[in-house]
Amino acid sequence: MTTEGPQDLNGDLIPDLSEMAPHYLSWGPNTSGPMFTGTAEVEPVGSFFYEPYWFDYLNPSLGMASLTMTQRLSIGLVKNWEFDISLPFISNQASAPTAPAGTTVNAFGMGDTLVWLKQQLTNDADPFHFWARPALALEYQFTLPTGHFLNLDPRLYGEDQTGDGTYNEAIYLIMRKHFKPFMLYLQLGDIIENPTQVGTGFTFNNVIATTHAPQTVVNGNLLWFSGALEHVLNDKWGAGYVLEFFGESQTGQNLLFGPANAPAWSFLWVDPGIEVTWPDTEHVSVTWGLAMGFPVYQSNYPATYTPMGTITVYYNGPFGYRGE
Repeated sequence: MTTEGPQDLNGDLIPDLSEMAPHYLSWGPNTSGPMFTGTAEVEPVGSFFYEPYWFDYLNPSLGMASLTMTQRLSIGLVKNWEFDISLPFISNQASAPTAPAGTTVNAFGMGDTLVWLKQQLTNDADPFHFWARPALALEYQFTLPTGHFLNLDPRLYGEDQTGDGTYNEAIYLIMRKHFKPFMLYLQLGDIIENPTQVGTGFTFNNVIATTHAPQTVVNGNLLWFSGALEHVLNDKWGAGYVLEFFGESQTGQNLLFGPANAPAWSFLWVDPGIEVTWPDTEHVSVTWGLAMGFPVYQSNYPATYTPMGTITVYYNGPFGYRGE
């Protein structure tokens, strides 16, 4: 004699997965997007992406170049929440005037680690009309000082420094608005950098000033502002171009720790770029992006030229991508 197992007649034993499904976008092709400005939509539950990207910060006036090769992983946790971690590896090079004429020094190491949670607040109400409600998100970010900043080798003229040595807390407001065939992005952030103890030869985060003796460094409040306009020329291939601006400004006052002894500085860059998506299947998509950053304005900060590129490998989980 056999007996039947329990029957889920009322649907109590099997969770309703539809409750975890993301908001569906009737237009929203998967594209590479801006280099600095984030997206307000989070990864769906069960989806993730891996993004290796590189930024080559070139400072001709200082004879310096800093190639940052960052590895980012983003995971959809629960509905409207995403977890991210970013691990940078940095290759620094300096010649005159930072190093003596006729010499070149090189150093390589791990940079500071970023971890953050992103919470999506609203969905794009209508991806075909500009004045409809945009998608909004808050990002809660933390910096871990995993880069090298102590016991610097004077023979390397500061090039072995790959981190700022500070624990940071940051919050960002991110917006994205689709209005076919365009997308508009905006991001504003406030970063609090905790005091840290450094040694001789430490370079402040304006890349110019250095310490002449061990001291406690207090950085001022750091503001982040960026935005972009993306024009998708071909939905199937995620092909298009991006016009982006990005800037930061550090004040002379820390919100929590009082007057700063680190230099105040600011800059503004523009970085036009191109993008394409290939391959693009039901479960796996790969986006490719190239851009070039140009200095527009700087105060107590070196003029910086930045070629950059990114490859993002998406795994689309049970709910697929956010749209079509």
